[in-house]
Amino acid sequence: MKEKILEKVGAFPPLDDTVNNIMTVCNDPDGSVMELVKIVEKDPMTTANILKAANSPLYGFSREVKNIGHAVSIFGMETVKGFAFSSFLQKKPNLDLSPYNIDAESFTSVSQAQNAFIAKWYKGKKQMLDTLGLTSFLMEMGKIVLADIVIEHKKSDEFKNFLADCKSNADIKELELKVFGLTNEDITTMILKEWNFNSNICNAIKYINNPELADKDVQKISASLKAVRAIISTSNFDKDASLKEAVAIVKKYNLDSAKFLELAEETLGLTKV
Repeated sequence: MKEKILEKVGAFPPLDDTVNNIMTVCNDPDGSVMELVKIVEKDPMTTANILKAANSPLYGFSREVKNIGHAVSIFGMETVKGFAFSSFLQKKPNLDLSPYNIDAESFTSVSQAQNAFIAKWYKGKKQMLDTLGLTSFLMEMGKIVLADIVIEHKKSDEFKNFLADCKSNADIKELELKVFGLTNEDITTMILKEWNFNSNICNAIKYINNPELADKDVQKISASLKAVRAIISTSNFDKDASLKEAVAIVKKYNLDSAKFLELAEETLGLTKV
């Protein structure tokens, strides 16, 4: 099974021109928003996704965003980079996540909701957002590979039955380990390494399930991703149980629990614990 996974990871599409060009501008200390806008404008899907998100309730911008230049300037480079990757994944041929009981559109919506929560939670904290703005879009990416394998082996119904017994992301991790020997996070990290991402971004995702195992400068990022994913997930878990799990994570790693709870109540309609 692991050999098949490695084969799938190796065959994962290389980054397209849009993403490569955006990465170049974002990683250039002299890169400008105007350069970024020119690149995004050439990609209809990325442009549409950014404008749609900018005018959705998710991000809560006070004014209508009518053009891509305005959208790019308010989202910032790192979040725009995340939208570019999200659009790139949508273009993957035969993208099918049905074994996880989710379609491609919903998968994209979940990643945007996770990013929007992160953006509000860490508003004004550029150092954290520089990593979280991108990783919040990518942390579920490995499920694309795992879903492919389940479908190829004609085990979708069996996998869905196992998935139905999962009550948390921790349960899904155990299911993935049992079936594949690797988790979504393991595979996502492999893909990021194939794309030559820096170690902080790779490790932030690698250690989502166990932030305490990460280096200190990555722990809070992994823990933040884990907390947000507990309440905004590709699976429909019990909301109260998910909130309790998320609050425990937030408190354990000394994250901003007051802001987290405020956002959870505001955006998800959850009750204080």
